[in-house]
Amino acid sequence: MFINIHTHSQIFDAHLELVNLFLERNDRVKYYSYGLHPWHIDGNYKDDLEHLREIAHEKGCLAIGECGLDKVSKVDFELQEKVFVEHVKIANRLKKPLIIHCVKAFNELINCLNHNNNQVPVIIHGFNNNDNIARVLNNEGYYFSFGKDLLGYESNAAKAIKTIGRKRFFLETDDKDLSIKYVYLKAGELLGVNDEIVQLQIEENFKSVFNFAPKMANQK
Repeated sequence: MFINIHTHSQIFDAHLELVNLFLERNDRVKYYSYGLHPWHIDGNYKDDLEHLREIAHEKGCLAIGECGLDKVSKVDFELQEKVFVEHVKIANRLKKPLIIHCVKAFNELINCLNHNNNQVPVIIHGFNNNDNIARVLNNEGYYFSFGKDLLGYESNAAKAIKTIGRKRFFLETDDKDLSIKYVYLKAGELLGVNDEIVQLQIEENFKSVFNFAPKMANQK
């Protein structure tokens, strides 16, 4: 079973796709995450957060995000932190995992999560950072989601997947025109196993994080 933990479009390339929605609805999507990306926070953020609080209660909304902190974003960093804290509160109130976007702000991310007593699983999406950051995040008990960067033999992602432990990762396509199956094949190659082993491991990881057994999109 192929699980795509983070994609911006439903392409039916995986048996289960967790589609990232941002301030829009799509009744054709069975499973989705919902949140305010740190690039897109604006003067309407209070209304957007209220909308998030409504959507977050829906059964199909499996996770909160993508959300997080980004020092490259033009959005005021203090405002990013304020909005992110609200995501953390919503996720913990509903006991749903967080899907995180983080750029050059991992210390602040960890401090924010710890200061707000986060108790839900944290998934760092699109991870492609150095060994030191991977080690720190792994020690915090966070999960890692790897995408296109895994395809580069010398990438940080390709190195990290070998060291973080098999119970701590997911695979994704994000917004790229890429088959999730290629990402699974590459993950298996890097781990020295076939892609069926990778599929089974990610199914187990999914159960641990989302507290239910994954089903194919066409299953009830």
